Amino acid sequence: MWLTGTTHNHCTHCDGKLTAVQMADAAEAAGFTAFGFSSHSDPFCGNLNERAYVEEILRLKSERKGRLDILLGIEQDFFRPVENRAAFDYLIGSVHYIKGPKTGKLHPVDWGEKELQACLDEFDGDGIAMVRAYYALLEENVRRFSPDVVGHFDLIVKNNASGRFFDENSPDYRKAALHALHVCIESGCIIEMNTGGVYRGYRETFYPAPFLLEELARLDGKVTLNADAHDAQGLCFGLSHALEQARKAGIGRIFMPSANGFISKSIKDLPSAEKNGMIQKEA
Repeated sequence: MWLTGTTHNHCTHCDGKLTAVQMADAAEAAGFTAFGFSSHSDPFCGNLNERAYVEEILRLKSERKGRLDILLGIEQDFFRPVENRAAFDYLIGSVHYIKGPKTGKLHPVDWGEKELQACLDEFDGDGIAMVRAYYALLEENVRRFSPDVVGHFDLIVKNNASGRFFDENSPDYRKAALHALHVCIESGCIIEMNTGGVYRGYRETFYPAPFLLEELARLDGKVTLNADAHDAQGLCFGLSHALEQARKAGIGRIFMPSANGFISKSIKDLPSAEKNGMIQKEA
């Protein structure tokens, strides 16, 4: 496997479809040498028993030693910090909710159009105001928690097909997104290219958008590739496509997890997916 490891993967400790053992088996079969679990801290995604989760992944780590480097990660939602960060090998920082300015209610940005409309109503139908609130939370997430990886950076676009809620090409939208991206880059966080929204049929493009990838390339920001897998079939979905998009954007390095932390590989040293038939095989 040209991509030696991924960090954003779920199992039945949260909203994943397979057990941790089954996901580890699938990772070995796919040819990974390192595989990170990142169950949600978010109580709306399976109500994680943090202690039980840590115990099982640590047991798997011991059992698979020498075969597969298992990594204990967590996808921490901004509104639900973990109890003991030191217990984890890495932290993925994600924003899944916006707090309504009128009611204080947490509105999920990635559940569906109905829920996003309810959030928009709190901003009196002003989509850009909602967008600014989302990216402000993302910036605060990075400043407060210093995650190793920023999860699905522009998740706010997930249910915005055809610009239903806001114009993703508008100067105001891009200004808010780029400002947040600069905060992430300056903090040293790794930005993931996340293929999960396409796999689950919500988007036709990966996170983050091409204009954000180009800015990452211009500023030499750190990038990693993740499928945000919730099942075995999604484990490698779109990763070769994502590599080619990163190459096209001018990104020079891809960060991959290992037993000793993240390692950087020059994109020039990674195989061309199109030349090696990887994209066809992946599909």
